[in-house]
Amino acid sequence: MTQPLTLDALIAQDPETRAEYCFQLLLDKQPLWGLEGKLGWVMLSAEGDACTPLFPDAQSAQLWGTQQYPESKPKVIPYAELRQVLFNQWQQDEVLLMLFPLAQEEEGIMVKVEELLDALAQAGE
Repeated sequence: MTQPLTLDALIAQDPETRAEYCFQLLLDKQPLWGLEGKLGWVMLSAEGDACTPLFPDAQSAQLWGTQQYPESKPKVIPYAELRQVLFNQWQQDEVLLMLFPLAQEEEGIMVKVEELLDALAQAGE
């Protein structure tokens, strides 16, 4: 099982390590966090693609949301909801997932839903 890290320890990591941490939480069937706005999940455009940011905890979601989308609020997304509902919706809508971005960085690691699902399947999830 993935050991929880402090927010300071997490944000000190590079984008790939932070994305891998989110991936490990999914392997452990742990919830992730998103940002909910007035019209639903926060979506942004990155290089012309729609994407939604996902975070390992409420604090990291709040930190990013405060700087990027101050009107949004962190919301926990249970593992079952991610797998059974949201991943299907986002895949159909061709929404990319941005895994654990930081507000002060230009980029986060973005993956297609099907790539994440394939990786989870290969890892034995």
